[in-house]
Amino acid sequence: MKIRHGRITPFCLPLRRPLVTAHETLRVRDGFLLLLEVDDGRVGWGEASPLAGFGMESTEECRTTLERLTRHLLGRDVRELDALLDECGALAPAAPGARSAVDSALHDINARLAGASVASWLAARQSPGRVRQRIQVNALVSGMDECEVVEAARRDLANGFETFKLKVGGASLAHDLKRVLALRGTIESHHRMRVDANGAWSEEVATRALERLAQIGVEYVEQPVAATNLSAMARLRERALVPIAADESLRGEADAARLIERRAADLLVVKPAVAGGLRAAWRIAAAARDAGLEVVVTSSLDSAVAVASALQLAAALPGPLPACGLATSALLERDLASALPVQDGSLLLPNGPGLGVVPDAALLEKCASGPASELHA
Repeated sequence: MKIRHGRITPFCLPLRRPLVTAHETLRVRDGFLLLLEVDDGRVGWGEASPLAGFGMESTEECRTTLERLTRHLLGRDVRELDALLDECGALAPAAPGARSAVDSALHDINARLAGASVASWLAARQSPGRVRQRIQVNALVSGMDECEVVEAARRDLANGFETFKLKVGGASLAHDLKRVLALRGTIESHHRMRVDANGAWSEEVATRALERLAQIGVEYVEQPVAATNLSAMARLRERALVPIAADESLRGEADAARLIERRAADLLVVKPAVAGGLRAAWRIAAAARDAGLEVVVTSSLDSAVAVASALQLAAALPGPLPACGLATSALLERDLASALPVQDGSLLLPNGPGLGVVPDAALLEKCASGPASELHA
């Protein structure tokens, strides 16, 4: 079953409202939609949307690399998955965004050929077991002051969320703690709350923050200090004030090994789009579980295509799984496909083979930011 055609379409997805993080203020998400087609006309979809602050390639580098990898795949048998992914890794070690798009499209086609969802195909291939049909997700609470946080949290409560995540680090610690307290006072005592500093704090500020957050009650603090400061993360973790989650510190399998070896985190935030795809993300999750660490699967504020890919991974992973960070589609003003709806704080695994999500031609036309590249064997 040979790959005969590839198409790369650039897109731009505006956000409904700016999302402020410690890295930047996001107003749009730029990326590329990849289509791979095999001999019998079946297709697979992938997405590459590089995100600043995660050691990913630039948008320009992503497109160039994606075209190069697609040309390399033309004429190859799509069923040689591991060999193809190994070759793409060797050809583009510094382009996880482009590799994740290729990985997703290849998994999508292979699962379609098997008449299975990507989750079922992954589970059968890696660790046979029951596939989740419902994945609990957290709400990403927006709001730069207490009133906005309360308003957003009430909306999320009405949608059935039981886990809430708040971005901090973009202002003073005192201001952020007021926002955290506003959220804690709005949700119920049994609801879980997470805080994400995006690496904004120094170790001294992080220590003070964790002492206060331990009193307030949070599930974990995500990336309290800079991604490269594993020594500080290890010291914060050793104090055991609040569980520490690694996000920006985790870009691939080598980073996961370092985090585990340095005992720098209690939990790994696994983003397939950042890790280089589903295969790498699965390996990271397996290594974390073997080391006694928890795993949370999240998107990177992607379109419905990459969200569906991450959802398939979350559904396939064995063992317990905390609420995942996959309910991000509502942050986008436009999308490439119909967003998967949140039902009672969960996403349901879509029906049908492959990713279960197919881009809509009319939506793609509205979101396209330039001409597509057509590549043929």
